[in-house]
Amino acid sequence: MISILAAIFLLIASVLVYNYFIKPSYAEIKELRNRTATLEQTYGNYDSLNKKFQDIFAQYQNLGDLEKQLSMFFPSKFDTSYAVSQIFGIANNNKLNLLSLTTKQLAIRPGVGPVKGIGVLRIESKLAGPYEDFKKFMADMETNIMISDLVSLRIERARVMGSELVYTITIDAYYQAD
Repeated sequence: MISILAAIFLLIASVLVYNYFIKPSYAEIKELRNRTATLEQTYGNYDSLNKKFQDIFAQYQNLGDLEKQLSMFFPSKFDTSYAVSQIFGIANNNKLNLLSLTTKQLAIRPGVGPVKGIGVLRIESKLAGPYEDFKKFMADMETNIMISDLVSLRIERARVMGSELVYTITIDAYYQAD
């Protein structure tokens, strides 16, 4: 009888221990696991956003370099000497004689919204030399860093006898207007 009462007492004691100590601990463990999962998800989101921010920050740090590169082929101001030096350098590299060169600033095309206006510098020049050298000159103008358009081209024979031709070209070079 004592052993049956001891067994009932131990059963009642174990149920009380379970209800008052173990069951609340399970609820606390479940709450802590949910909290851990939430914190891990929050940390993952933070880490992802931090990486994106670092990438964007690195891009904007290089913005000054980008602006310098952009101003090389699309100058940020009216610079006649830059455009003339490009034409002269390409003609000189292709063994063409530069007979004359004139420049004229055309009207500025207005920009839309935050975009600046576009200025146009018209360059008219006469070059003399063989046709093969002129073809190389035109190929170099196409790949030149300065943004430009060929507006007109006229080819004439040189007045002096020989294989040289005279090329009258009109080029529009573009820049950013303030």
